[in-house]
Amino acid sequence: MGKKLEKAPKEKIDRGHSGTEEDSSKSTGLNILEKSAVQSIEDYQCTGNLEADFPELCALVGMREIPPVTLRPRTGVTPTTDRSILDNSQSQLDGGGPPPAERFSCLKPRLQVELEGDDPRSVREVRVRGWKVGEQMARVFSRSLPNLSNLQSLHLWRVGLTQRTLTSLRNTLSLCLSLRTVLLEGTPIPEQCYHILIAEDSMLAHLSLRNNQIDEEGARLVGQALSTPRSANKSLLSLNLAFNRIGDTGAQHIAQGLRLNRTLLCLSLAHNHIGDPGASGLAQV
Repeated sequence: MGKKLEKAPKEKIDRGHSGTEEDSSKSTGLNILEKSAVQSIEDYQCTGNLEADFPELCALVGMREIPPVTLRPRTGVTPTTDRSILDNSQSQLDGGGPPPAERFSCLKPRLQVELEGDDPRSVREVRVRGWKVGEQMARVFSRSLPNLSNLQSLHLWRVGLTQRTLTSLRNTLSLCLSLRTVLLEGTPIPEQCYHILIAEDSMLAHLSLRNNQIDEEGARLVGQALSTPRSANKSLLSLNLAFNRIGDTGAQHIAQGLRLNRTLLCLSLAHNHIGDPGASGLAQV
């Protein structure tokens, strides 16, 4: 009888432990579910604050190195800043100044933004300079940029796009209702599919495609995007094609596209190896 009495409390204790373990496992399971509620980039609800949304989206697509979001430095030099620049330059000549890691921090990838005011949700301009925008970053942009209700300008310089990522970017830009200016420069694409940015349904008013190695085939596609007997772009006001390889034949393709286009007001074809035949074709438009 004594042994039975001793075993009974142990069984109760064991049952108590098992119940506690079950409860803890259930609570742990709930915590895991709560933490994994946002499992993919599609589940993330953007707030419109790029500084907060951008790193979260980058983490969700599996990026290890996430470019910081920084305010773009304002241009213009005041007497005070001019003096500080001279002092910093002199200190660097004297062997002072910041260490090399800080001195070259400006070369690291970063997402530069310009705000309309003090509200972090008032981003009006986004700049990407000198780092590749791959498929992961294109997915991040597809979620973050359309939620910037005040975004008016996007600057991309030497971003290493491919036909696939440019197509993704184009689809993203079509969702940015306030966006009117895009600069895509220093980014050669073998397929030369830049014309998709000025399709008939494009809302862009200003587009710069400088220094993209666009040749006569790319110019032909751009000319067809400007106008054909069946369709025409009705929103683009200025187009910058300077510093490409358009040549005389490409210039004639552009001229053909201008014939039925009644919207474009400004076109730059500087430094494109265009001679008299190409110039003559443009003059006849």
